[in-house]
Amino acid sequence: MSSALLPRPVAGPDARALARRAGEAEGMGQWDAAARHYSLAFRASVLGHDLVAAADALRGQARVRNHQRRFDEAEELGGLSLEIAERHGLQQCAARALNVLGVIRYSVGDWANARVLYARALDLALDLGDDDLAGLACQNAGVIAHLQGDLREARNLYLESVGSFVRSGNSANAMMAYYNLGTVSVYLGEWMEAEVYISRGIEIGERLSHSPMLARLYSNRAHALLQIGEIARAQASIAHAEREAHSVGDRGTLADVEKFRGLQARLEGRLDDAEAYLLRALELGEGAATEFDLAVIVRELGQLRQDQRRPGEARELYTRAADTFNAVGAVHHVREAEDRLQALA
Repeated sequence: MSSALLPRPVAGPDARALARRAGEAEGMGQWDAAARHYSLAFRASVLGHDLVAAADALRGQARVRNHQRRFDEAEELGGLSLEIAERHGLQQCAARALNVLGVIRYSVGDWANARVLYARALDLALDLGDDDLAGLACQNAGVIAHLQGDLREARNLYLESVGSFVRSGNSANAMMAYYNLGTVSVYLGEWMEAEVYISRGIEIGERLSHSPMLARLYSNRAHALLQIGEIARAQASIAHAEREAHSVGDRGTLADVEKFRGLQARLEGRLDDAEAYLLRALELGEGAATEFDLAVIVRELGQLRQDQRRPGEARELYTRAADTFNAVGAVHHVREAEDRLQALA
C-alpha cells in the first residue's frame, strides 16, 4: 500500500479539539460519548507529543468514570494524569489532578484523604495564581466541612470559591458554587438565602444548557421553596428537576425528586402518599445515590414513621441513618439523628 494512503498521525491541535468535544458531551451528561472522546484525545495528544493535553484528557476520563461510579477506573486514570504531570514538571496539571483525585476519594466516602488532596491542590493553586483551581479546591473543602458539621466554615469556603470563579470567568464552576451555597444555606435554615443562591445557579445552568447540574439545582430549590411555603413553585421546580434528570439518566437526582415529593406529602398530612414516594426514593437511590444521600432518605422515612405513630420503626430507621452518617464522617447529621432518637425515648 502506498504511504500516501496511510492515515496521518493526529497532531496536538486535533487532540485539543477532541477534548473540547469531550467536554461538551460531559456537560450534557453524555458520559459514554465523553469517555470515548477523552480517550481519543489522549491517544492523539500522545501522537502529537502534547503532554499537557494528555494529562488533561486522562483527568477528563477520570471525572467521567467517577460520575459513572466506576471508581477504581477513575482513580487509576486520575493517578496516571498526576504521574505524567509530576514527571514533567506540569504543576498546574498536577494540581488539577490532585483535585480530581480528591473528588474520587470523596465519592467513595474517604473524606480524610479527600481533604488532604484538596489541601495539596489549593496550596499549588495559590502558588500558581490559578483562581479557577483555587475556587475548585475551596469548594471541595467546603463540601467536607459542610458534611462534618462546620456549616459556617463551609459557607465561607463556598463564598471564597464564588469569588475565585468570578475572577477566572468560569461560569460552569460558579454555577456549582452557587449550588453548594444554596445547599449549606438550607442546612443553616436560611431558606430565603438558599432560594436566591440556587436560583442564581439555575440562571447560569440554563444559559449553559448544563442538564446534569440543572437537575440537582432544581431539586434543591424545591427543598427551600417547600420550607417557605411556596408550594406551587416547589412543584414546578420538582418537575423541572425530574425532566432534566431523566434526560441524563441521573437516578440519584430522581431519588431526590421522590424524596422531596415525600417531604411535601408529609408536611401536608398525606402520609400514605409520603410513604410511597419515600420508598420509591430508596429504590431509585440504591446503587445510584451516595451512602450519605441514602441516609438522608432513610432519616426522612424515620420522620414519617414517627408521624405515623410507629415509634419502633422510626427508632430503627434513625439508628440506621445515624450509623451511615457516622461511617462517612457526617458528624452534624449523626448528632441530628441521635437527637431524634433521644426525643423518641
